[in-house]
Amino acid sequence: MPGKRGGRLERAQLSTVVAAALRLAKRRYSYRELSKATGVPAPLLSRYVTGRSLPGPEKAGAILEGLWRLADPRRALAERMAETGGVLDTSIVLTDPLYLLLATLYYTRRLQGRGVTRILVPEASGIPLATSLSLALETPFTVARRRRPGLEGYDCSPGEPSFCIPRGTLGRSDRVLVVDDIVETGRTLRALRLLVERARARLEAVAAVAVVGEEWRETSGVEEVEALIHLTKPGMSRRMPGL
Repeated sequence: MPGKRGGRLERAQLSTVVAAALRLAKRRYSYRELSKATGVPAPLLSRYVTGRSLPGPEKAGAILEGLWRLADPRRALAERMAETGGVLDTSIVLTDPLYLLLATLYYTRRLQGRGVTRILVPEASGIPLATSLSLALETPFTVARRRRPGLEGYDCSPGEPSFCIPRGTLGRSDRVLVVDDIVETGRTLRALRLLVERARARLEAVAAVAVVGEEWRETSGVEEVEALIHLTKPGMSRRMPGL
C-alpha cells in the first residue's frame, strides 16, 4: 500500500534527522545532560551519536521532545532579546545548525498534510530557513528578488516593495509555502501573495521565525503565519505557540 510505504519512509526520515540533531546537540551538551533531557541512557545515546544504530520511531519522538526542552530555539530568541534590550535578532536561529534543524522539524510538523509543491522566499534573510525546509519537505524553492533594472523574463508584483520571480516558476497546480524571517508590516508578504495569485497558484501557508504585532494581517491580506515566536507591541511581550 502506497500510504503504508510513505508512513514507513516518514518514520525512517525522522529517525535519521533526530540522530543528526543529537550529533549537533552533543557539541553543546554532555551525555549526562542529554540523557536527563531525553530519558534515554547515555550509552544508547552514544550509539545514536556515533551512527552505530538509529532510534526507532517512538524513541526518536521522545528524543526530539527532550531536545526541545533542552535547546528550544524559541527560548534562544527570547533570551537574545533580553540580552539586547528587546532587539529582535533572528540570526541566532538562522545561523546555528542545531536551532535551525529543530525549527525545521517544528515547521514540518505544523505543515504536515499541506501538500506544498513550491517554497517562495524573499531575498535574503529567510533563505537559510527556506533551504532547510526545502530539504526536509523535498520541495524546490524560489528566491523572489527585489525589482531592479535588467530583470528580463521575470514576473514582478505591483506596488512597493516589488518582488520578481522567473517567468513560469509558479503554475496553477502549485501549492506555495512562503518563508521569511520576520513578518511585521506585511508589505513583503503582500507582494509575495500577489505573485502567487498572479500565477493562479495557491498560497498554502506562511512560515516565519517571528511575527510582530497585528498590522501585517490587514496589509498582506493573509490571516495566519506559522511562527516560532509571536511578539506584541508595545513592549514586545512574547507568545510562543505550542508544539
